[in-house]
Amino acid sequence: MLTRELKVLGGLFEARAPILLAKSQDDVITAFERAERSGHRLAIAGAKRSFGEHYLPSAGDVVLDVEELDRGATLLSEEADGSLWVRAGGGTTFRDLRKLFPGHRTYCPPTADTISLAGALATCTHSSGGYFADSVRAFSVLGPSGVVLRCTRGAPGLAGRLYEAVPGSLGALGVTTDIELRLTPIDPEQIVLVHALYAGRSDSGAYLGYLEQASDDPRYGEGSGAVVYGNRGHAIVFGDELLPPGQKFKGPQALLTDDNIGQQALTQALVNRAPRLAEWLVSRAYTQGIARWAPWYGFQFFQRSFDEAHRRMAAGGPGARALRLLGVRDRMPFCHTAWFFPRAEMRAFADCYFDVLGRYPGLERRAEQQDFVLLRPCNWPSHSMGRTEGGIGVLTASFQVDRGGESERRTSEFFREVTAESARYAPGARVSLCKQIHARPEDLRSMHADFARSMRSLRQEVDPKGILSSRLLQALGVT
Repeated sequence: MLTRELKVLGGLFEARAPILLAKSQDDVITAFERAERSGHRLAIAGAKRSFGEHYLPSAGDVVLDVEELDRGATLLSEEADGSLWVRAGGGTTFRDLRKLFPGHRTYCPPTADTISLAGALATCTHSSGGYFADSVRAFSVLGPSGVVLRCTRGAPGLAGRLYEAVPGSLGALGVTTDIELRLTPIDPEQIVLVHALYAGRSDSGAYLGYLEQASDDPRYGEGSGAVVYGNRGHAIVFGDELLPPGQKFKGPQALLTDDNIGQQALTQALVNRAPRLAEWLVSRAYTQGIARWAPWYGFQFFQRSFDEAHRRMAAGGPGARALRLLGVRDRMPFCHTAWFFPRAEMRAFADCYFDVLGRYPGLERRAEQQDFVLLRPCNWPSHSMGRTEGGIGVLTASFQVDRGGESERRTSEFFREVTAESARYAPGARVSLCKQIHARPEDLRSMHADFARSMRSLRQEVDPKGILSSRLLQALGVT
C-alpha cells in the first residue's frame, strides 16, 4: 500500500491517503477483504478526472485505485448498419476505444477522452446530445461481498435493480469491472459544423428561444447550447451538425478542436488566468450566422486541451515556468458547478442565476463558463435529476478564483445562494452531483434525499458492512 497526495482537477481539493492499486478482479476482492479485516473504508478512484470530492476519502480511509482495471476491449458482434457491440474493462478510457476501433465512436460521451468508461457510467455523464448510459446494454458490478453481478435491463432480482441504479451512483454500489456498449460507425475524416445561430444581447432572454429551437431541430443532432458572458451580457447559441461522409466545408475551424493539443493547452491556461480573454476570442470567432468546422473527434472531446494544460502545469518544466510568468497558477484553480432543472423551468432558473449574480458585483468578470444545454428525458433514477418524463436543462458555471482568497469565498457563496434560491424560482432544480458541490448541507440533502434513500437501501444488499465511502457520499448522507 502506497501513500500519495491526490490533487483533484480544478485545484480546490486534495487528500493524502493510502492507495491500493487494482488491475484485476482478484485485486479488487483482495482490497475488499483487507478493508474488512482492518476496519478501513474504501473510496473508489478511477481515472481521477472529477472536479469534486467524488473519489477523495475521509480522514483515516483508503483509496481503491481501479484506473488500470482490465483496461482494453474485445469485439462481441457487428450489426447490419456497421455498429459494433464491444465489451470493455472498467478502466478503459474513451481514448483507448478510439485506438482500438478507429472507425467507430461512442454515443454521447463526456467531453474529455481520458475519462474511464466506468467513471462515465458512475456519474451518468452526458453530452449536449444525450446520455452515455443509453448506449450501455450490460455491465458487471463487483461489491464488497466478493460476488460479481451481471447487470442487464430486466434481469431478475438485484442484478436488474443495479442495472437501473448504477449509472449515477458515484461509486456507492461497487466496482464496475466491465461494460458492454454500442459503437456506431463514422468516417475518421467526417466533420461537424458548428453554427452560431444567435449572437447578441441576452438581457431579453431571446437567446433561450433560439436554444429551444436548436434543441428540437434534428439537423443539430450532435447537440446545441448557449453561452452567456457576464451578467446577462453577450450570448451565443450554437447548433452542431454532423456532415455526411466526404462532405467538406470551406471556412475557419472551430476553436479548441484540432490535434495541436499543446497550443490549445496554452490557450486554456491563459483563459483560466484571464477569463475575459475567452469572451473576446469566442465572440469574435462566432458572429451570428457564421459556421466553423471541426473534426468529429476534436469536437466530441474538446476538453482534451484542459486536461493537457492541467498535466503540464502539474509536471513543471519550461512550459509551466513560462505560464507562471504570465500569471497562470499551479492547478489552475476555479469553482465549477452545475444545476439541472426541468426544461419548462429554464427561464425561471436563468432569472434565479443572474438575479443572484447581481448581488455579487464584479464577480461576473471571473466567469470562464456559463453554458445552457437542453437534454432529452432521463431514463436513469440515480442521475442528479432522477428519471424524468420531460426534457431537462443544465446550466454549468466555472469561475476563475485565487485559492483560499476572497474570490474563492465569494464565488462559492454565490453558487450556494443560487442553489438555495432555486427552490423559490424553479422548484424542480437540483444542484448537479457530477461537479464540485457548492450547497448548504441542508439544501444538498433535501434536493437529493431520494438518491440517498435509494443508495442506502441497495447498500444493505451489496455493501452491508459499509466498506465503500467517500467525502461526497458522506456529505449526501449515503454513508
